Amino acid sequence: MTSFCPECGGELKFDISTKNFICRSCGLYASREKIDELRDKTHQNTNSDDRRKHDDYLDWWQSSKKDKQKQ
Repeated sequence: MTSFCPECGGELKFDISTKNFICRSCGLYASREKIDELRDKTHQNTNSDDRRKHDDYLDWWQSSKKDKQKQ
């Protein structure tokens, strides 16, 4: 199974002797726990951006027709 770096998207290689992952592109060196933490952080940022866009769209949709023409 191939894993991808949460920082750059490069391929992660597992080092058996240190039990850490190493990115072949950016050189990230981290444990499985740290990789999971970085992925969760990236996922939360993406969700908040999507939520903000959704909320902006709903505000626009619910505004009156005159307000929409002004924008």
